[in-house]
Amino acid sequence: MTTTTTTARLDFSGLLRSEVIKARGLRSIQWLLALVLALPVATAALSALTADAAGGTHDEVAEEAMSAVTGMSWIPLLLVVLLGTLVATSEFERGAVQTTFTVAPRRASVVLTKATLVAVTVFVATLLASVVSYLVAAALLGGEQPASLADPDVPRVMVGTALYAASAGVIAMCFGFLTRSSIGGVTATLGFLYVLPALLQAIPIEAVGWFARTIPGPASTALDLPGHPEGDLTFTTALVAVVVWTAAALLLTCTVVRHRDV
Repeated sequence: MTTTTTTARLDFSGLLRSEVIKARGLRSIQWLLALVLALPVATAALSALTADAAGGTHDEVAEEAMSAVTGMSWIPLLLVVLLGTLVATSEFERGAVQTTFTVAPRRASVVLTKATLVAVTVFVATLLASVVSYLVAAALLGGEQPASLADPDVPRVMVGTALYAASAGVIAMCFGFLTRSSIGGVTATLGFLYVLPALLQAIPIEAVGWFARTIPGPASTALDLPGHPEGDLTFTTALVAVVVWTAAALLLTCTVVRHRDV
């Protein structure tokens, strides 16, 4: 008598549903996502309440409302880095990663599924938080002609902020896979995004300085800040740089995970 054992394997949509269920089951991720949504609104409201431009001209109100959104954007970004790292490392720390790789033996598909979940979730959450923060700040600042989402630079900054946050979340997830440690993943991500560019920019070679500015941390200034400060990349160049670095991180992670025991 012959017994045939069939191992259930998930396609991409099945993997994505599985990752959503696992993410919902982690309270740490739930709290981080809630803070990503709530903190920017709270800090924007506080900034608007203490601003000198309240009741000023339209341009003054618009500038102050934008400053209220971008001034403390590093706080939710840190939360996004934590969230992205935990999406990858939670299974290693709970010992569930072997089960996941058994159900999905093509390990690259697991990495790409988690990356999709992180990118979409972070992009939507950050964009929503930025829009609400700007509207709340504009309402509190008042003025004869209140600031609106149609003001110059506003749509670009909102979308750019969300794109960079999504990239940072995916890169953090990649470092989580590579280090298999939450602390290691967060440290590696912040080191790559901010410490490495600072070290490279200290080298007095123009080409090295330009290369350092293409790393997502410095490149983000062209995405999530109004105007175009001298020396920064253009919005298009910065966007291409962020996408390329994110894709490179995913490619490296898929290669390492595919050839590693666990």
